[in-house]
Amino acid sequence: MKPEPVAFLHDFRPLTVGAPLAQADIASWLKQALTRTRGGRLDVQDRRASSLYDRLGRGGAIQTRVSALADYSRRDWKKMTLFKAGADAPWHRPALQARMQVYEDAVLRLAGRAFRPGERAPDYAVQVSCTGYASPHAIQRVVSRRGWDSRVLHVGHMGCYASVPAAAMAAKIARGEAATGRPRARVALFFAELCTLHLKPGASTDEQVVVNSLFADGAVRFDVSAAPVPRSLALLDSAEEILPRSAREMTWRLQDSSFEMTLSRAVPALVGGAVADFTKRFLRRSGRSLRDVSRFAIHPGGPSVIDQVLRALGLPEDAARHSRALLRRRGNMSSATLPHVWGEMLDDPDVRHGELILSLAFGPGLTLVANLLRARKRR
Repeated sequence: MKPEPVAFLHDFRPLTVGAPLAQADIASWLKQALTRTRGGRLDVQDRRASSLYDRLGRGGAIQTRVSALADYSRRDWKKMTLFKAGADAPWHRPALQARMQVYEDAVLRLAGRAFRPGERAPDYAVQVSCTGYASPHAIQRVVSRRGWDSRVLHVGHMGCYASVPAAAMAAKIARGEAATGRPRARVALFFAELCTLHLKPGASTDEQVVVNSLFADGAVRFDVSAAPVPRSLALLDSAEEILPRSAREMTWRLQDSSFEMTLSRAVPALVGGAVADFTKRFLRRSGRSLRDVSRFAIHPGGPSVIDQVLRALGLPEDAARHSRALLRRRGNMSSATLPHVWGEMLDDPDVRHGELILSLAFGPGLTLVANLLRARKRR
């Protein structure tokens, strides 16, 4: 299959969601929360979880994370927003509607900063998120307040890999508009993921401790156009594939109190076992091979996932430089993560005009996605 006509990703706007919190401090908070849920009586599994928090808290893979929720920086349990202690109980399990109210308020504020008053209205405005729902959603409300006639869409519940198909969808829309005589049409993509609203401080399984120690909040906007833009990433091609017999290894479902992730220990190995062939087939359809690619935007789903991708593709550690750096500073921000990597690569003076960038991301399904970008830094 030949790649489709080019579109351009540009004007990346990372948004401040909250203050960075040290990974060690979050681990300490989670340990304290676990103790409160058990009334101070920890069993063998709880003590194992506490030790795992200690190890993950002092590990170097993630040093800071960000949350829109102030609870993780507080130690007075009566002043928590979600995890507030009651008069007769040391622990409160938040209802889903309470988490969604925090989500709705925070994302509306972020959307107001992503779409500034006075800017030219985008032709399409798309909200991408898997960590919360409200209707009308934030982008609908901002477009209404601005008096814009933008078409509004929502892409939901795809998880960490959503940025690649969302960008491909936006590219199709922009090219379709150009084909009807509107070459300057813009599609604005707004990613808002508040993963920390769904952490489970009372859980003690190894899987949930890892989830609690990995995911963070993030938001970013970028635009997609069919007309060339001087500082941009040209989207040349993209692909998506679901690994057979892997549906149970990573899931993301609504539960009575929160959204719940299943994250099997097998995920890094499954990704490592499939990514080389997937990448080879993806590049081959445009007449390219891995030798033509000089930069790699790997979704930092976790340090083990990055390790497996590097090993499977035979890449040096430096190939994951941007992904590792973002993981250290921000953790895994689900679908908002890869757009942060793209924006930072575009701003990096070491990434030269014309270089090819291969993006790889992974998520529930188990789904593998890829796109091929070309850096444009000249007028």
